[in-house]
Amino acid sequence: MSINLKVARFIAMFSFLIIFGLQENGIPTIALLMIYFYQFLHDLFSSMAFRIFWEGLSIIPVFFVLILFLISRNYKVLLGCFVVLLIYQVYVSGLMNNYHRINIAFLLPLALFLISSVYVITIVKKQKPYIKVS
Repeated sequence: MSINLKVARFIAMFSFLIIFGLQENGIPTIALLMIYFYQFLHDLFSSMAFRIFWEGLSIIPVFFVLILFLISRNYKVLLGCFVVLLIYQVYVSGLMNNYHRINIAFLLPLALFLISSVYVITIVKKQKPYIKVS
């Protein structure tokens, strides 16, 4: 795997995690995922919890998709990971309800995520598969 591909994958992953939300107190995606997961674990193991915060389970598939995006060499898998992460980002950032609050803290990391992900997918698609003949 070329060094450009590794760097582009890292940039895509990092920019996904630092995209700010568009809610009133918009925080980066990584902080929001950690808060979700903490709240889920707290509600699950606390005897005083009346309900369980099920959104906290969303962190598990997101991290699996990020890891799959980092290690995959198949462009179809990368494209699927990209679409899943993009749909999740629209949900987590509150884009559908708060589109009037779009600012530079949201647009720059999102653009960086989009550009670097598309770059990774095109590089992987152009690479010829290595066929080992013995």
